[in-house]
Amino acid sequence: MVVLALVNLVDQADIAILRGVLPILEDEWSLSDLQLGLLGFVFVFLNALTTIPAGWLADHTRRTRLIGWTLLSWTGLIALSATAVNYVNLLGARAVMGIGQAVDDPASTSLVGDYYPSRLRARAFSLQQVSLFVGGGIGLALGGFVGETLGWRWAFALVGMPGSLIALLVFRLREPVRGEADRPEGAPPPEPVEADDVTSVGDFVRRVRSELWGELKVIFGIRTMRYILVGVAALLFTVSGISFWLAVYHDRYSDMTLGEATAFTALVLGVGGALGTFGGGAVSDRLHGRVEGGRILLVVWTSVAAAVLFLLSFAVASVPLRLGLQFLGVTAAAGAVPGLRASMLDVVPASSRGVGASAFALTSAIFGTALAPPLVGLLSDLTSLVGAFYIVFPPIIVGLLFLLRARRTVEADAAAILTALVPEAP
Repeated sequence: MVVLALVNLVDQADIAILRGVLPILEDEWSLSDLQLGLLGFVFVFLNALTTIPAGWLADHTRRTRLIGWTLLSWTGLIALSATAVNYVNLLGARAVMGIGQAVDDPASTSLVGDYYPSRLRARAFSLQQVSLFVGGGIGLALGGFVGETLGWRWAFALVGMPGSLIALLVFRLREPVRGEADRPEGAPPPEPVEADDVTSVGDFVRRVRSELWGELKVIFGIRTMRYILVGVAALLFTVSGISFWLAVYHDRYSDMTLGEATAFTALVLGVGGALGTFGGGAVSDRLHGRVEGGRILLVVWTSVAAAVLFLLSFAVASVPLRLGLQFLGVTAAAGAVPGLRASMLDVVPASSRGVGASAFALTSAIFGTALAPPLVGLLSDLTSLVGAFYIVFPPIIVGLLFLLRARRTVEADAAAILTALVPEAP
């Protein structure tokens, strides 16, 4: 679990470096907010296009090996950003990085599902997903600090190196049998199946073409998954639109230098995100099985709290109060992450969890995280950054309504998975 958390931390730190150097890039190349937002869009968009075949590969090959080799390639991908000589070069480098990062998430998500049973999954995901916030905070803070002192190219070069070291730990992880944590207590253990059954690039292409569509139909045929996918995409549209620009917001509106803006934003994201993720994981597992759709219900209420707190933070003049409200907002938002991931795994067959994680990533990226940064940038160019933040808040309401529907179906869909896995179990 620690190794998988480190994988996520390295990924998120590398992604967040860009947010820490946005004001520097803006000044050096005279970029508009729309152009800055497109740097976030191209990463997420290419990541989304790659994630579905990457998810299929996670379901049909040894996942630990897949993650390890991806991390080993990460240093070279980071170097493309560090050596960019103009805006177009950097845009292309971020696109290539999006392709590389798409491989890790579905494989890691699938591994967590096979390492831990349903009753522990939210807490397990809290350990893995806390690195979303801690890694993002580290990347943002170091990106801003190194970028301001040594230049933005050094920020990419120095912060992006540790991934190769983590890869050595990943190669030593045990590859679990798919579905081993799902079987009821006392049920016979599943027969080990050789996972590394993709033999070549040609074999991969042929099998993806023939098998992937059928697996996607299964994923989108699950009611709970449909509701979660639409709901999360709507929520992440707002969350991503604000988080991408939050350090820039403090640089412009909170009378902070770039170093101060990135440091305070990193502290809010890192510490608030860690507290919320650990707390949300523990509460989510306690609600599981005790309250109908308890994990989903927790996601809804924490999302409401986060939205209210952030809306208030943009309206107050006091910078300390503004930071305090945003800290509480990030804590509340982070509390939704473990239960959401655990609910998704509960309703997806073990053999398709890589594709399930990829469908989650694709839907949330295309309709949420990819569109939000450039749209907020465009709205900022037309109005102001604060005005853009307020404009992108309404989709949260749509997301919450779909998640409330998922609450009513999640337990039945999870029970159907168990019945199919062990039909003879009482």
